[in-house]
Amino acid sequence: MAEKTQLSGKIKTLLDNVKYYWKKPPKGRYMSFKEIAAYAFGGIGAYLIVCMSIPCILGATNVFLSGTIGIGLTDMYIMYVIGVLAGIPLTGLRANIVDNTRNKAGKYRPYLLRMGIPCSIIFVAMVWFPYDKLKLIVGDGTMFGKDSEYVAKCAVVLAFNIALQFFYYFFYDAYENLIHVLSPNSQERADVASIKSVIYSFGPTVYNIIIPLIAALIGTNQTDIRVYRLAFPVIGVIGTLLVFVVYANTQEKIIQAKTHVIQIKFTDALREVAKNKYFWIISLAGWIGFLETAYANILYWLCNYGGACSQGTYTIITTVYGNASLWGMLLAPFCIRKWGKKKVQIVTNLFNILFILCMYPLFLGSSGADGNIKNYVIWAVMACLYLNALVGAFAHILNPSIQADIRDYQQYKTGERIDGMFAAVATIGSVITLATAGILPALQEKFGMTAKMAEKVTGDATLMSRVLPGTKQTLQQLLSEQLANGQNNFVNPSSALYDVDNILLPLLRILVIVAAVGATLNVIPFFFYDLTERKQKSYVRVLKVRAVFEDYGNNALKDKDIVEMIDLVNNAKEMAVATPKTLDKSSYKNAANKADKKAAKKAYKEAVEFNEEIEISKFVVDELNKFDTELGKHKIEAYTKVYEAGLDGIKNTSVADAKAELAAAKNMPKATVEEKEIRKFYIELAHSKVSAAKAYSKYFGTVNKFEELSFDVLESYFNKEDELDEKIEELAKLSHIAKKDKDAQEVARLKAEIKTFSEERKEVRKLSKAEMDKHAQFNRAAKPYVESKKLLNQQENFSHFDEIAAQYDIAKENVAIAEKEEAEAEAKRIAEEKAELERRKAEKAEKKAAKKNK
Repeated sequence: MAEKTQLSGKIKTLLDNVKYYWKKPPKGRYMSFKEIAAYAFGGIGAYLIVCMSIPCILGATNVFLSGTIGIGLTDMYIMYVIGVLAGIPLTGLRANIVDNTRNKAGKYRPYLLRMGIPCSIIFVAMVWFPYDKLKLIVGDGTMFGKDSEYVAKCAVVLAFNIALQFFYYFFYDAYENLIHVLSPNSQERADVASIKSVIYSFGPTVYNIIIPLIAALIGTNQTDIRVYRLAFPVIGVIGTLLVFVVYANTQEKIIQAKTHVIQIKFTDALREVAKNKYFWIISLAGWIGFLETAYANILYWLCNYGGACSQGTYTIITTVYGNASLWGMLLAPFCIRKWGKKKVQIVTNLFNILFILCMYPLFLGSSGADGNIKNYVIWAVMACLYLNALVGAFAHILNPSIQADIRDYQQYKTGERIDGMFAAVATIGSVITLATAGILPALQEKFGMTAKMAEKVTGDATLMSRVLPGTKQTLQQLLSEQLANGQNNFVNPSSALYDVDNILLPLLRILVIVAAVGATLNVIPFFFYDLTERKQKSYVRVLKVRAVFEDYGNNALKDKDIVEMIDLVNNAKEMAVATPKTLDKSSYKNAANKADKKAAKKAYKEAVEFNEEIEISKFVVDELNKFDTELGKHKIEAYTKVYEAGLDGIKNTSVADAKAELAAAKNMPKATVEEKEIRKFYIELAHSKVSAAKAYSKYFGTVNKFEELSFDVLESYFNKEDELDEKIEELAKLSHIAKKDKDAQEVARLKAEIKTFSEERKEVRKLSKAEMDKHAQFNRAAKPYVESKKLLNQQENFSHFDEIAAQYDIAKENVAIAEKEEAEAEAKRIAEEKAELERRKAEKAEKKAAKKNK
């Protein structure tokens, strides 16, 4: 009874917290429950769109493009290579757009709708395209040694995919990377990623139910294109509507000064990301572990070619299989909190290897008397894949959490929040995978998945007399019906899999071994990953300190910022000299009873957190004292010379002079850690001088005036854009009301007004872009000067800590007054809403009573 009461109390507390923090986040957190709910629930729509990409996006082993559209594996690999190469410049374009976005909506939110809608349209167009009518355009001839109709089909699929290289991956990155900027709290990101993953997984679950059910209803299997033509339009509409929920109810939060203007040169961002060791560790894990996905199509093949179950049973299997991810995603945040991301990543990957290998014995047998794979096989395979998916689902939480931590580290190291450029540098991996991705198609062809073998299999009367469970048709009849609908699967390489004993089962055995090897390779790089949760917290604390000092230097400091920063710094100075507590697990392991053990565990946990706070505080204090170190002194001395030389110093430095300085820096001593750091700084400074000399010649020289630009013009454009945004938003609300009132005249008037303001905003954005380009060009040409000014300003700002601290008491009092007023306003709003609700209830009761009295 006591336990039941305790559980009831916890549920009540949770519900109260949700109600109280629905619109405002709890202290120490950055996301309200409303924002979390919108990000998660809207994710269902995002992943419905993602599900449509699975059959449509080119891949080395795409079962839809091979089994339904009828593209050969080798040809599909060639198209995949072309698509990836075409996507490289598009990736760079996406990255540059994201990193230089100046929008109230943020870095990612604007692109959820702008890219999501075109994606849905392309996916629907792709499955509805009349591939069987291409013959009317290209005729009966041959091209490149193959039927013209087939080549035209490949060209159409490739064209769709090149468009998707931009739109789909922009959309996918926008949703997935949004969590990186919704909160700077690493654990909160992991918690929200868990909630999001659990809820959005409903999208793929529904998709995996709908597709086989439609196939069963029309009496076919999932190789029939009619299945996708029926499903995709509905999925696309629902997905887009739900994505709007994310856009409308989330807000990005990046820790940087309010006065900070983003201006990132593509090559500079590329160079900085390339120096991020954690980025390379994570990327390497993906590049060398590509073989792990070899098992991806096993269930699909067992059902649709092996006849291991009916489409109805397959629906149940995929639903149960999809449920495994739920438990992994729920467990992930707790495991991360207890053991840290690195340990969880390694352990779950080791389990992946084990569960993949467990499938191997299941494919050592042969087909049953009816020619189909025995029914128990697919259930046993599902059990192995269930366990694999359970531990694999941890990656849904781990990957975004790790990626966000890496970006925090990047911002700490460079001073810029570089997000999109990570994808651009990752295109190096795309080039690597161009070679490695060909391994799986080559293996599949080697073990029988060829057009020639397909013709032999589909021409075998014995094999074609087999009846797949639930279809009531022989394979011969099934393929003939598909042919009548424009699909010639008699010559489709995937149709070779209908030979269960000689092709399907041997191939599955090979793929299991290959997947296990891939999983093993994938785990190795993580042993070298050392970005701990403590380090991430340290980076975020330092970023907060830097942002406040930068705002101080720009006269943009708010009372709340002063209070938060002074509390943070004072706490750091106090904790940095504190004595760490002794950690002894035996204190709770040897406890006499349950109550003592619980208390001892709590004390141990508090001691761990206390010691962690000491280390983080030392890191913050080191940041505040960095100008007193040898490296700091060298930076001050070198940058002072650059700053005093001014822009004339840039003008008078030739590329040859800068390269000579670079050569001298490379010859500096590097015997100690300190010497290496100092040498590295002078090399980076010399590199920036070389780049600046080249940029000066390119953009200025004797033509354009080389002078520092004021931000007043740019700020005026930004303010005007914000003003127009607010006007358009207000008019859109009025238009919505007018539509409800069916006032067509007012709707037309508001629409015209919105168009006028939109055109004005477009012009303002054009002007601000031109002005930002001027600033960017100046910053490239004056990079050493700009960096010296930035660092010397930071040193100057750091020296004014006591002046900021003197404002603390007044600032704290002002914050308390503001919070009180805000709380009173919120209480008043809640009371008004409650009164309105009661009024409506009373009004409804009166109407009901009046109706009853009649």
